[in-house]
Amino acid sequence: MKTNTRRKEILECLKTNGSVNILELAALYNVSSMTIRRDLKFFSDQGSVTLIHGGATFNRGSIFIHNLSFKEEHLQKEKNRIANFCVNLISEGSAVFIDCGSTTKELAEALSQKKNIVVMTNSLPVINILSTVKDIKLITVPGIFKEKTQGFAGQMTSRFMREFKIDVLFLGSAAFDISRGATNPDIDDTETKRILVKQATRVVLVVDHTKLGESSFMTIAAPREIDTIVTDKDADPEMIEKIKKLGIEVFLV
Repeated sequence: MKTNTRRKEILECLKTNGSVNILELAALYNVSSMTIRRDLKFFSDQGSVTLIHGGATFNRGSIFIHNLSFKEEHLQKEKNRIANFCVNLISEGSAVFIDCGSTTKELAEALSQKKNIVVMTNSLPVINILSTVKDIKLITVPGIFKEKTQGFAGQMTSRFMREFKIDVLFLGSAAFDISRGATNPDIDDTETKRILVKQATRVVLVVDHTKLGESSFMTIAAPREIDTIVTDKDADPEMIEKIKKLGIEVFLV
C-alpha cells in the first residue's frame, strides 16, 4: 500500500474513533511501528493530531488550527465546485478580497478568466497564483505571516484594510452555526477577518458542508453580517433551511 493511501485511511480512523494505537496500526498495515510513528508525526506537524504515548488523538477542539496543506486534501472536488461558482458572483470593475483558506485558494485558481477587477488578498498561495494573471490588478496585504494558514494577519493587516472598501469579500472560516455565525480558532486571524467583514459591501462565506453546524473558538461574523453562503450539495437540508430563515442567501453547488 502506498504511503498516501495508508495515511488517508489512518486519518479516517482518527476522525471516526478519536484515537489510534501504533501497535494496532502496524499490525493492520503490516508495517513497522516506526513507519506508523512517522505517519502520526506527519499529522502532528499539520496540527491535526496530538501525539500521546503509544498513539495519537484527533484534534477536535475549538482552538486547534489545521495546516492549510491538510485542509487542501479534504473534499477537493467540492471545493473546486464552490470556487467555480463564486467566480460568477464577481462583476467587472469590482474590488474583491480573497481571504486565507483552502476553498478560497481554489477561487484564485478559477479567476484567470476574469478581467478588469481588483483583487486584494492576505493569502500567500493566492498571491502566488494571481501574480501571473495579467488582466487582474493584485494588491497584497501586509502583516505577520502565519505558517499554518499560509497568510498574513495581525494589527498591521487590520490597519491597512481600514483604508479600503471591498465590493465582495470571499470569507473563509473554520465553522459556522446559526447562533454564533462564522467562527475561527486563531485570535490574530479572527481580528483581521472581522475588519474585512466591516469593510465589505457583500460578505460571501465559502465553506464545505462539514463546517456547517460546527463552532470554533472566536466569532468572526454574526449571521446578520453574512449575506451569502456558498457550500456543497452534501450540506444537511435541515441546517440549510435554518440558515435561510436567518435571511442569508444560500447556494448549493
